[in-house]
Amino acid sequence: MGNDLALPADILLQVFDALLGDTTTLVNAGCVSRLWRTVALPFLLKNVDLSSHNRGRLPEHEDPNFAPLRIVMSDYSDQYRPRNLVPRQRAFLRLMADRPELAIHVKIFTWTLVWHDTDEIGCDGDEMTDIDFRTWEVLGRLCSVTHLDLASLHQIGYEPYIRQNPDTLFPAVTNLRLVGWMSRGLVRAIVNSLDANKLVSARFDYLQDEGALPNGEPIPQDLVWRTKESRYPNDLYNHQGISDELWLRQERGEVAIFPGPMWLPLRILGRRRMSSIAHLQISLSPFSDQVDLRNDITTFIETAAFIRSAKNTLKSISITLGEATYLFPTDEDLLSMCGTSRVNLRGVYQPMCFDLTSSFLRHLLEVLNEESFPQLTRVDLKGFRIIRTGVAGRPVDRSTDLTWQYIRDCPFVDEDFTYTDNTDCRHAFSGYDIYHSLEELDELEQSLNFL
Repeated sequence: MGNDLALPADILLQVFDALLGDTTTLVNAGCVSRLWRTVALPFLLKNVDLSSHNRGRLPEHEDPNFAPLRIVMSDYSDQYRPRNLVPRQRAFLRLMADRPELAIHVKIFTWTLVWHDTDEIGCDGDEMTDIDFRTWEVLGRLCSVTHLDLASLHQIGYEPYIRQNPDTLFPAVTNLRLVGWMSRGLVRAIVNSLDANKLVSARFDYLQDEGALPNGEPIPQDLVWRTKESRYPNDLYNHQGISDELWLRQERGEVAIFPGPMWLPLRILGRRRMSSIAHLQISLSPFSDQVDLRNDITTFIETAAFIRSAKNTLKSISITLGEATYLFPTDEDLLSMCGTSRVNLRGVYQPMCFDLTSSFLRHLLEVLNEESFPQLTRVDLKGFRIIRTGVAGRPVDRSTDLTWQYIRDCPFVDEDFTYTDNTDCRHAFSGYDIYHSLEELDELEQSLNFL
């Protein structure tokens, strides 16, 4: 048996290389002998997937009679994670903390930031362990990761450590995917660390800014809801979104950051030289007036700027807008609504969605019409049906409407994309459920100075 194990080193390495991706076999092979374990461990670590956000649709959590849960996806929230996720993540953290020399072997890294464990009866644990407080130390060592798929789906607004990430994270990334709601500090660290010239693929799937008070603390949901009217632009087509001046004031902690689509990576990357970027994918949750609509508008502007900056190398662009389940209600849906809800749907929400969708298309198609894209072969657009249907009292005149002129002129799309359904039950992240008394909320509101 000993002679059988004494294979030439080059043959043994080829055997384990052929087993890449077959975690079970690699683990079993590592149990054969101490030598085989030593050789197998780096191969096991090449592709680390300790996530819950890529499990797709979860019908076991769906409720066809409750609209928000008619479709449930694994990237909605951390409540849909497997019970063994956090224990497995902690085992990895312990290994990396004890054997830091192994960090160099991690090339593909998929991770869901949930932080808390789930106990035997399915309730969230309310305390972090010692190894949890070494998460950033460990992730900061993963300097060889080229493919990063990172999601943040937790609802923890009170633990400061979660937002104390290092300034440098994953500097070797060439394929980037960010999912969920994150602090600007985390996104900035990742995007500023990578070499934009080597970035090949950028995916931002339902990426949202978690928001922050001027002092850096997470913003309470109640405060977001109370002040939403102050952040609703009168003109959704011509508003300039978050200006550089307002952005700098937010960065300096002079004004609050409100939740909404996360445009920061698009702005940072779009202003750097990108000589290898080939694929851009952006997915947005259904529009919501509960968040900062200036973030939506800024996302439109920065998406167009990113595409313009990468025009020489882009090969594919995918833009997906979530359509709320009630955006196109059936007669049965309307009958189940109260009168106020029907009025708000037809008089407020649908017109808002129409204007935002049309604004996004104008920014996007204007660039595609004006610039030359020598390598671009595919543009996928989903979730734009409201452009075709219009809204009650505001029918679309396709012969004169500017958005439709852009559609007709664009060489990369035709009108078929306006028929593509993308019903989405995701909810826009609108702050953390942090309790404040009415007096405290009044004080916070008076001190925000966010305009």
